[in-house]
Amino acid sequence: MRYQLKRIDPWSACKITFLIAGAVGFVIGALYAVAITMMASFMGMMGMSEGMPDEMGYIVGATGLIAVVAWIVLTILYAVLGALVVSLGTWLYNLLAGAMGGVTMTLETIPSVIPAPADAPADATPPATDTSTPSTDPAGPDSQAS
Repeated sequence: MRYQLKRIDPWSACKITFLIAGAVGFVIGALYAVAITMMASFMGMMGMSEGMPDEMGYIVGATGLIAVVAWIVLTILYAVLGALVVSLGTWLYNLLAGAMGGVTMTLETIPSVIPAPADAPADATPPATDTSTPSTDPAGPDSQAS
């Protein structure tokens, strides 16, 4: 089967990308928060041995808040920018696909792996059901006899 992808709905792509990019931003924000906290802790340990100025003490103490804010900001930033970039990309794809044609795909059906019932023979096929035509002849059952 050959199909051609002519159009992508920008809103559906935007919603999915917002969630995926938000999840990625959440993980990256957590990594940044841990890195900020570790650097501040290291700065605090180094400063204690060398006589840290009072201003540095306040910065080291506020790094927990800075790390949480960075985590939240990165999550939102990734989600919004990711959704914006994908929306722009889908709009551009739709514009170009309308002018030049979409992406052509060849799809193949995969055989089903649903096991047959235990009482059915191995080579049995299910009966074909066609509901588009009536099962009785409109002329009646004796139309062949005449």
